Amino acid sequence: MEEPSEVSRRPGGRSARIRTAVLDAALELLETGVTSSSLPELAAHAGVAPSSIYRRWGTWENVIADALLASSEAAIPVPDTGNLRRDLIEFATSLAKYLESPRGYALTRAASSVGADSPDIADARTRFWTERFQVAKAIITRGIDRNELPTTADAALIIETIIAPLHFRRLVTHHEVTHGLAARIDLVLKGAQTA
Repeated sequence: MEEPSEVSRRPGGRSARIRTAVLDAALELLETGVTSSSLPELAAHAGVAPSSIYRRWGTWENVIADALLASSEAAIPVPDTGNLRRDLIEFATSLAKYLESPRGYALTRAASSVGADSPDIADARTRFWTERFQVAKAIITRGIDRNELPTTADAALIIETIIAPLHFRRLVTHHEVTHGLAARIDLVLKGAQTA
């Protein structure tokens, strides 16, 4: 068994391989419609010892939160073009493409529907959205720093106002997600200037 100091000295070592295997397995299960799994079943699917999952995550819900964060960070980067409008269009376009992809659609659908009444799922969902909003709010903060928005602009509200319709269009109405992105962002930015 590796000591913690060995793991910290060897990024990409055994600990990183286990994390990747577990998160990939969880994403695969979600994509196939599995919304709940025992940790031993997940361990078997990932080819790792159950104790590795129990020690690092403790619950299926914690694994899912970590898997969804890793997947969305890779698929939906936060751009920094030097222009607020361009950053928001690039961000929204990446999100739209993710939602329209088979993986993005399956994961978003699973994340929005699994364990709605479970406190563990609610905590994992809150953790996921809190972290994603923190990352995305950097776009707005940079815009404020460049005087593209007033200092009173509510970064979380702006990001939420941009991404909520994309999720709605994909999950509820099943309309094309990319339609009207620039116009929607212009509307949000106009409102942010006067708020």
